[in-house]
Amino acid sequence: MQVQTTKVSLSKVNILNPVSVLLSIVLLFLSLLGCAGIPISYYDATTYTHLTELKVETTFLVKSFDTKRVDENEQKIEEVTISLKKAYEYENGKGKPNSDTIKQFNKIIELFNDDIEKYRENGPESLGNKYFQEAAVVLGQAFDIAIATENEKNKDKR
Repeated sequence: MQVQTTKVSLSKVNILNPVSVLLSIVLLFLSLLGCAGIPISYYDATTYTHLTELKVETTFLVKSFDTKRVDENEQKIEEVTISLKKAYEYENGKGKPNSDTIKQFNKIIELFNDDIEKYRENGPESLGNKYFQEAAVVLGQAFDIAIATENEKNKDKR
């Protein structure tokens, strides 16, 4: 019996580059991880109601800072602050899939608190007769972003 041997030249053998293999594995892993880890947040009518009602309350209150003394607004400031905190806690309770709305709520609360601080430090008209009217516009825009974010969420919850 005769054994036939074949010489194979290494230059002709198609050996995969180890770097290419490793890169492919990493990309595949990241792709699978990305697909599995995308949290879906659904539209929530309660959130939408909170946002629209709070927008009106907070912007109306901040506009009044131009004309009303601080002591005249302290009770309303307290009420709106509590309402914002309640709405924030509602959103925060939804967890990570709701992180975009939570971030926007943080920005809204920060803007509102900054307005209150300036109001308490300076009183009405000391920053200009329409300073807080403009601050209310900025606050309203922050609410608009949060409202738009909520409207863009998946409404096909099953």
